[in-house]
Amino acid sequence: MKTQKLKTIGRNLGVLSLTALMLASCGSDSNESAPAPVNNTTTTTNSNPVFNNTGINGNDASVWNSLKSQNSCPQGRMSDLTFQITGGNTYGNTIVQAQLQSGTSSGSVQASYYGISGNRDLLYVQKVANGNGATYNVVVSYCNWSLNGMTMIGDGASMSNFQVQNLVLNNGSNCTTGAVTAGYVAFQSQLAADYTNPQGFVPVQFASAGINCY
Repeated sequence: MKTQKLKTIGRNLGVLSLTALMLASCGSDSNESAPAPVNNTTTTTNSNPVFNNTGINGNDASVWNSLKSQNSCPQGRMSDLTFQITGGNTYGNTIVQAQLQSGTSSGSVQASYYGISGNRDLLYVQKVANGNGATYNVVVSYCNWSLNGMTMIGDGASMSNFQVQNLVLNNGSNCTTGAVTAGYVAFQSQLAADYTNPQGFVPVQFASAGINCY
């Protein structure tokens, strides 16, 4: 029954470590409105062009794949999602809020940052310098999650309107490899909209993956 599935989803979404599974589900306490949906998902493989940029961290791809090997997902891991940030609201080392846009920015890598969620989702942020100033490439590797044949996170799932919120990037003390020490990568999910709240936002919280220098 659909009602039973709703109750089961409500109990099990906590396992995802999607802290407060829709901030919007708290009701009218938030003054923020949902941005307009954007079709901005790019699926890539391990030959991700982000890792072809020139810079000090020439083995970022190896570190990224190593993190995947060390943090297996119970239901498997979906294909990498790759985005770029060319604007947004930044303050110091924090990206307060920015839409994640499809594509990648080429240039010289200035710094790399790694993050992980409580559900073993992985995040890689690359700061790039080019003729347009500093931009960011973002790669997200989510763990698949489905219940009773319904998929919220995974290849083919209805995921859109990706954005970062309060993403804190801390530089390494002796190198250009740093950490995502706090922040969210949020997306809209049709399944979440159907079963949890009308806006359907899923904010996934990230912290340091423990990769500082190598």
